Order: sequence, then C-alpha cells, then structure tokens
Amino acid sequence: MTSASRPFSFARGDARRVVFLDYLRIFAFVSVLVGHKFAEPLQAAMADPAALGHCAARLAWPWVQGGGVGVLVFFLVSGYVITQVLQRERTAEFLVKRVFRIYPLYVTAVLLEAAGLWVMGKRPDWHELGPQLLLIGDWTGTPYALGGVEWTLRMEVGFYVFMAVLQACGAVRWRQGVLLPAVYAAVVVGLFWQGPWPTHQEWTRGYGTLYFPFLLLGSVLWLTEHRVMGWVTLAAFGLLVFVLHDRGLQAWQPRWLDAWFAQRAVALFVVLWVSRRWLPVSAAVLWWSGLTYAVYLLHSWMFDWLRNAAAWAGTGAAVAQGVALLALLGVCGGLVRWVEQPAIGAGRRLACRLGYGKDGA
Repeated sequence: MTSASRPFSFARGDARRVVFLDYLRIFAFVSVLVGHKFAEPLQAAMADPAALGHCAARLAWPWVQGGGVGVLVFFLVSGYVITQVLQRERTAEFLVKRVFRIYPLYVTAVLLEAAGLWVMGKRPDWHELGPQLLLIGDWTGTPYALGGVEWTLRMEVGFYVFMAVLQACGAVRWRQGVLLPAVYAAVVVGLFWQGPWPTHQEWTRGYGTLYFPFLLLGSVLWLTEHRVMGWVTLAAFGLLVFVLHDRGLQAWQPRWLDAWFAQRAVALFVVLWVSRRWLPVSAAVLWWSGLTYAVYLLHSWMFDWLRNAAAWAGTGAAVAQGVALLALLGVCGGLVRWVEQPAIGAGRRLACRLGYGKDGA
C-alpha cells in the first residue's frame, strides 16, 4: 500500500520510475474501494439481466469482490519494490525511510477515525490505540483500526522488519540475493507448518499465513527479472506458494476458495510486467497512483461517514455515494500533499543527516 507514496516527485519519463507498478497500484486501490463500498450496486446490476451495466458488473465483480485481488496486488508490488530498494539502501537507511513512509499518514488516519468516533458518541477503546498506532496489534490480540484494513499494514510492517533482518545479515545484497528463494521457501513452509496466524479475529484467521507468502513472491519476481535466479526457480517457488495457499484456504478461510484472488492478482501482475515497455507515463497516472495509500487508509470508514452526511443533507442514495467519493478523493489529495509527502521528504533528509545516502524509493 505504501510503496506508491512518492509519485509527485517524479517528472514524466523519469528513468528511475517503474511505471507498470503505478498502473498496478491504481488498479489495486480502485478495486479495493469498489469491492468494499460499491458491492451492493454491482450485485444488483448482476442480478438484473435488463440492467444497463449488467455485463460490465459481471465482468468487474471477480476483480473487486471483497477487495481480495487488489490486496494481493498490493503485496506483490511491495515485495517487488522492497527487494529493488534494498539493493541500494543500507539497513538503517531503509528502516528510517520506511518509518517516515508508513507511520505519519497512518497515525493521522487512525487519530482522525478515533476523533470522529468520539464526536459521534462512539467512544474508542483508548487502551487499544497504542498497539494500533504501532501496528503491533497481532501480537497483543488488538482489534483492527480503520474499518479493518489495518490488518494489511501490520503484515507489511512485519515484511519490512523481516527484509531488514535479511539485509543486515547480508542475504539481500550477496550476489543480489541469490539465496533469498531458499530462505523464502523455508519461511513459507514454516508458516504453514505452525498453523493459522493471526487467530484473534475469526474473519482474519490465518491471513498472515495465507498472504505473507505473496510479499515474498513479489520479491522472487524481481529476482527473476534481474536474472539473479531462473524461471524454473520462480515456477517452483510459485507452485509452493499456491499449493500451500490453497490448502490453507480450505482449512481456515473456505469462503474465499472459489474467488481465485491469488491467481487473478498474479496474472494481472505478469500481464502488466510483460507490457511495461509500452505503458504510457502521464501526470494523471502519477497523480492517481499517488492517492493509493491515503485512499486505502481512509476509504473503509470515512466513505461511510461522508455518504451518511450527504444523505442527511437530503441527497438521494446514488448522489450521496457520488458526493462521498469526490469528498474522499479531495481529503486524500490534501493528506498526500500536506502529510504524506512532507513526511517522506523528512525521512530522506534524516537519512542524509545520518550519513545514509541522498535518495531512495
């Protein structure tokens, strides 16, 4: 979710930018937003063959259902990007920049949600706020903030720590990470062997065990692209991930067995990767990509508040949804400009002052 945080600093055609990832980010946050907040109109259109958008709804639904495909695309992108970043950043530099990339906007979103709940008379449990703000709630059994989407941030922070440890041990840069697939395979098998994790909420039971491997698969895709390892290794690792993922779904999350989230996400990633040389770069693409993290953090709870406010003002249901969407995008644009970008810049400056280089993703 967060690796899209720096779009506006890139000029059009900047050779450092991997543009196909921007298209993937845009797809990911749009599909999650639609799957979470526009599921009812889509399902209504699918149920009515005479509806104007019947065919479009049927085509879109598998890609937005539950936001699952979008979340896995996020994970694949993060795994790919972090492996690339660690080829040029030392461990301390990496951690400093990740903290400033993740936490300022995230903390802002959590505090905004808590303040809004308090104003509405729904007092938050302030004892839960600390673990939520630190993204360590899976270790303390703390419920998720931000309408539930916090679960993915907890996993992503865990991935950053894991990769930082590998970097500190020299595994990431030694021959560009040739040993990483073996380490990843051991982690994937170990996760499945120890059973579902986390288990403190039934709806996310085993999500870490099921979905963390796709962060690692994104990393292996980068290693394959840069010829650190061969296609056979990629195929073997991918097969391992998919087989254990399917078995885990059967055991812990059977409701998603027929959704094919993982297969669709990987297929989309590969298609855009193959097409990467022909994807156009534009200011619009970079702007929409830049909204990724903010929209992801805010959409699950703020959209409902904005829609309810519009409905209270007397608008119809459809108009209220449209107003809420436009308002959400406006708020997110402001947060990107006034919170996210300044925080990322501060992280880079701090890294420089500590002697950790001049720039980074």
